Amino acid sequence: MEDLYAALTGELAVWVQAVTGATVAPEAFRVPRQEGQLSLGVFVQGGAKEAAEKLNGAPCPQVREVRERNGWLLFWLSDEWFEGLIQWAKGLDTRPGGSYLENRMAILARKGDAPCPAAEGVRRALWRAYLAYHRGFWRAEDERAALTMTHGARGMDRIELENRCGGAAAAILKLRGNLTRKTGKTIEKE
Repeated sequence: MEDLYAALTGELAVWVQAVTGATVAPEAFRVPRQEGQLSLGVFVQGGAKEAAEKLNGAPCPQVREVRERNGWLLFWLSDEWFEGLIQWAKGLDTRPGGSYLENRMAILARKGDAPCPAAEGVRRALWRAYLAYHRGFWRAEDERAALTMTHGARGMDRIELENRCGGAAAAILKLRGNLTRKTGKTIEKE
């Protein structure tokens, strides 16, 4: 299967270079712990803010927004990119297990094949599930992200959000199930 991470960082490196003039290697992108899906720290403190403004003014189908934080560029991926990830995950060969997480994702997946909601918790869970698949093991923090992906919403807003998580939950279930089938493990101890 195609390596989506390598394709994504390669395309973003070309885009960043075209817009800002900075030479960027795809390997320079990192996965931030808290904000955004990708980060890049190749600019000096003063230049990162200007670079973020330039990047936000230039269209890129994979990126919804770029922000500057402490000299780093933080990238939020677009609706189209997450929808592409959901469609890509549908092609994975998998057999779901019986863990609490897999049962929870299976229940949410029954809500229907909706596009990925713009809720940060849902996107973080889907992104972390793909990263776990990409690196070949699932961490406890990946599990936590998936189990709490709708916790940012309260009351009826949470129920409404869960009703729109079918596509993302199905993709997480496929990514997790495929990884478990390949490795025989659910969570890797760090």
